[in-house]
Amino acid sequence: MSSGFRVRQRGAALLLGIALLGLIVLAWRERASLAQLLMAQQTLNQATGAAALTAAQFHARRLNAHAFLNRTMVAHRVAMAHLITIASAEKMRIEMSRQATRNNPPVFLIGLIFGKQHAAAYAAAKFGPAGQTQQAIEELHRAFQAHDQVVHGKLAQARQSLIDQSESDVKRLVREVLKRNLGKYVGAHVDLQVQVTNPLGPLALVLKDPTAERWRDWFEQVVWQHRYLKSRRKTATNLFWIYPKCPLMYPQLRRRGYTELPIDGIWQATDTLSFHKVRGIITKLCYWREYPMGWANITSRALEVDDNKQTKLDRWITSVGQAPETFGAVNFLRWVTSKHVIGHVLTGFSNLIGDNWGFNSQIRWRSRQSTRPYVLSDDAAQPTIVSVKQPIASLQSPLLQLGLRLSVMLKAGRHWGRHLSSQAAAKAYFDRLDARADGREESANLFQPFWLARQVPVVP
Repeated sequence: MSSGFRVRQRGAALLLGIALLGLIVLAWRERASLAQLLMAQQTLNQATGAAALTAAQFHARRLNAHAFLNRTMVAHRVAMAHLITIASAEKMRIEMSRQATRNNPPVFLIGLIFGKQHAAAYAAAKFGPAGQTQQAIEELHRAFQAHDQVVHGKLAQARQSLIDQSESDVKRLVREVLKRNLGKYVGAHVDLQVQVTNPLGPLALVLKDPTAERWRDWFEQVVWQHRYLKSRRKTATNLFWIYPKCPLMYPQLRRRGYTELPIDGIWQATDTLSFHKVRGIITKLCYWREYPMGWANITSRALEVDDNKQTKLDRWITSVGQAPETFGAVNFLRWVTSKHVIGHVLTGFSNLIGDNWGFNSQIRWRSRQSTRPYVLSDDAAQPTIVSVKQPIASLQSPLLQLGLRLSVMLKAGRHWGRHLSSQAAAKAYFDRLDARADGREESANLFQPFWLARQVPVVP
């Protein structure tokens, strides 16, 4: 090769090197821009997932709050039942005090037949503050009314605050999470395109009638832990105190009491204590002659309930009418026969006259209408879906902005588009942390606060 040809080729490698260097710069710019975009996309994905999960956690907390309110409603009803039951016990005590003072029946006779412990309990009623009994019952009534008003007011207020959680609140919460997670990468006034599907919650709620079977089951399970509210039934018998004409019947001391807690607005506590002496007539008919020792009947009626609405026992006593205070003018057995209640003095189950006197001296308390609980609807649970679009122009990376400008100048990079997009879904779910004592599986409900939140795949 001649020296002249070499001279003419001198500098050609420099042009090739410059061209290669330009390609390397463009490739490096594309790589750097792509890395920045991938990082921005990852950040957007994480922010969108956090926003969806936050919305689901918000719904889980709301469901747990409803569960705690439902449990508070049950606790409130149990407390009201205790107040009524205590008032009934106090009313019966004052009647026992009067009967013991009158020796009707005598204290010594109760002790002779049934033992000193029963006599002591009967006699102890005389030493109570008889003159303050009405005042004590009125104080219980005031406590009942105050508790009723405060609890209903607070429950209604708390429930309303949960109900007022609107769609705008959830969207605002989602945007706040996105702003906090993307604040380092976007400008202060970036207009993100955010769409929230099913923002009001993954599970629909239904305002339930308080007499519903499901709600009633919850209430019964709690009341069962307080068995004194269900039945106060005891019978003392002396098998050695025999009446010659009726050798198969024995004198009884019957303690009868119960607290009725239907959710129809009428609560009732009834307590009686009666001595039943065995009697017989010439026809060999044996029966128990009742001597009431104490009686009480406290009824709580909701403001919306008609006063004429009565329990089954009330209706039966109303049909019988007023039992005489004494049977000097009318024979006991004749009165029982005339009222067609002969079975009550033959079976030995109830305190006929005690129930009658308690009903006719009934104390009525007013209460507010029962608060209605919320339960889950039968609709399938749908997740909350958050979809976000972020303008690429809002990304604050100088290197990426330079790459975008060069892309425009060189007509390249159009496959990037103008937005980054991301979508995530999350839902609240019910998960009992420990197994039930009875080993049964527990379905999702609004009585146990076991609601959590988790992300779920986005279903197209």
